[in-house]
Amino acid sequence: MKSKIDFDGYNTLLQPTEWRYAAVTTGLVEYFKFNHISYGVLSELEEKPKESVFGFDGILYNQEDITEIRYLDFAEDYFKDDMTHIRILQMLEKDEFTEEQIKAVNDMVKSKTVLKKLFGKTRFDGTNKQTVADIINNNRHEIIKSVFRYGKNLYSNYANSNLLLTASNPHCRLAGYTLDEGRKTRFLGFCFAKESYETNDIPEFDFIPFAFSNSDMYETFFVNNNFSVKDLVQTNKRVSEALNSVDKRDSRLKLLTVLQQAKDYINYNIEIIMKSRDNDYYSTLYVRVDRLKQLRNLSDKSLNFVYQISDNYWLNVEKEVYERCINNVFLDDIILQMLKIYFDKNVNKMVVKLRTDTLIDINEAWKGNKVMKEKDIARKCGYKASQALIDMNRKNKISSFKQKIVSALVAHDYDRVNEVILSLSSYVNMEFSFFYKLIENPEENKSIAFAFASALTEEVGFKNNKTEENNNLKEN
Repeated sequence: MKSKIDFDGYNTLLQPTEWRYAAVTTGLVEYFKFNHISYGVLSELEEKPKESVFGFDGILYNQEDITEIRYLDFAEDYFKDDMTHIRILQMLEKDEFTEEQIKAVNDMVKSKTVLKKLFGKTRFDGTNKQTVADIINNNRHEIIKSVFRYGKNLYSNYANSNLLLTASNPHCRLAGYTLDEGRKTRFLGFCFAKESYETNDIPEFDFIPFAFSNSDMYETFFVNNNFSVKDLVQTNKRVSEALNSVDKRDSRLKLLTVLQQAKDYINYNIEIIMKSRDNDYYSTLYVRVDRLKQLRNLSDKSLNFVYQISDNYWLNVEKEVYERCINNVFLDDIILQMLKIYFDKNVNKMVVKLRTDTLIDINEAWKGNKVMKEKDIARKCGYKASQALIDMNRKNKISSFKQKIVSALVAHDYDRVNEVILSLSSYVNMEFSFFYKLIENPEENKSIAFAFASALTEEVGFKNNKTEENNNLKEN
């Protein structure tokens, strides 16, 4: 929350009592550092302002130190990679220009409405670079404000672009909080009383875009660990740097990978605020410390596998596993998908099988290893049955039996699953000792059937020696 104070030469106190104020705090600290403006940190003071809320750190500053010019200079520097005019000025540093370079400059001018308006009929021809530079430099703050205001990955991603650099508004300027004043609002509040709809707005909310990570990503993140101002700033800085180093395209997968690797600075329950360009609202991910531990246990697992399910959906196994780990959701449906993918003639069957086996093991570990022994026995039995069919010159039967089991599992028809497994047992003249545990509770113990179905493969991969042939499959 924000409070007016008269304390130690400062007139404003901001405390991170909720995520919006925590994000503002992070952005403001960066602003003050950039502009070399003095500010205070509540936790570093022996005496506290009487207006402060107990249990929260905060920053003290003077409201008049926040000006439009300073703000725009800060925005230009912080988001320099998104500032078209900076790139144009950099391109103009050459002494001579090729046709391609001249075209590139003019194309960049045309890419922004504000630049097209300012340049009018003036075009860069390779000889008038000073004219182009003067237009930019003489109108720099207008350009910055427009580019920042309307950038899809900049201000307009986080707030109502019409409210940039305005004073406090009747409704919060942030995406998902703001309201269209031109529409009826009487249905917003409790019992149709619009007065009961409560939201607040402060000019400092304009600093929220600076708290979120990496504007080049389609989805950005803010870590709300508001233990202290120092923690807020340092943690988000480290997360942002780590995201840059992760070589993955998907933003959410990048975040989960960073959380997996952030053992030395994130080892507690944490709230992460997420903003996607596809959504006009913020969403929240709560990460519990026990799920973080589970996520970090996956660091040595091979999960990289991507498969196109439909025109609009690609299955990314690594992302699915990480997200389900954080949200404490089991992998049964992903395992079934992988078992079906195995039959696609265009995939590497052994890669699919290895990934499926890994998913089955992870899933059973998450469930508490209730049938780990029987699952391992089922896997061995699947290999042995496959080898037996190969030795019988009935290799084609492997796929047939596997397909029947997978189809029954997909339909949750466990009677049919048991029927097919019994039929295979009879066909290869083997007793499957895991079967008794499976029929005891097929829904609860379906990991056994998953493991057996996955192990049915035409590429068994073990030697068929006399010892293997004489092994008794009925294990205790």
